[in-house]
Amino acid sequence: MPQHTLRISTALALLLLCSAAGADPPTTILYFVRHAETQTKLNSTGVGTFAEDCNPSRSCCTVVLNPLGLARRDALADWFVQQRLAQTLTNLLGTNKPRSVQTLQGLADVTGLAVEQTPPVAECADGFLTTTGSKPFVTARIQTLGLGSRAVIANHAETLYEIMRSAVGLDTSDPVDFPKQPGTADRVGGFNNLWIVEVDSTGTGHLVQHITLDLQLEGSFSGLGRARGVGDGGEIHDPN
Repeated sequence: MPQHTLRISTALALLLLCSAAGADPPTTILYFVRHAETQTKLNSTGVGTFAEDCNPSRSCCTVVLNPLGLARRDALADWFVQQRLAQTLTNLLGTNKPRSVQTLQGLADVTGLAVEQTPPVAECADGFLTTTGSKPFVTARIQTLGLGSRAVIANHAETLYEIMRSAVGLDTSDPVDFPKQPGTADRVGGFNNLWIVEVDSTGTGHLVQHITLDLQLEGSFSGLGRARGVGDGGEIHDPN
């Protein structure tokens, strides 16, 4: 797995120490991420070519992680292991989109937890929901997490900030802690953000720390190169 370093704030360190000590009252910790970089899934046609994996009307095409996204997935899991947080996790919450499930698969591998898909109807299947349509289901699932849970939530650029607000009342207006895509009011900017949110017994969330987890690829972008993550560095953009 990729090697990387990260600075952890005093506030986060104290929070984790209190959690380990069983502080009363217990709090819930949520780790929010956007899914990693993507590409449209291609299927072999059997005659030496490939076709996009879409439904018959082409109203939906399956989107999966590209090589950079897979490297970022592994870096995310590696960070949780290095910070000794992987073993504290209780839930991995994705959406019905493969890209969100794949983003959490590295953590599933090291923790033994299953990635929960909300809602359960698969992408592009009959009756599937768009990312916007799935938003209330994800919000409701977060609100049913038991007090003291430790959950990683992978979501989408157009819905993640609204879910933070609706699920736990988090203020996402700060442009530094909650970067936005240029020219948009509420879409997550970049693929490299991790938000650590403490939720108290009233269900109200408070940002503990916003972390930037970047990748530097050693070798070619094709995925043959080795990836290593770094904290608080420059962002690598998806070329697609």
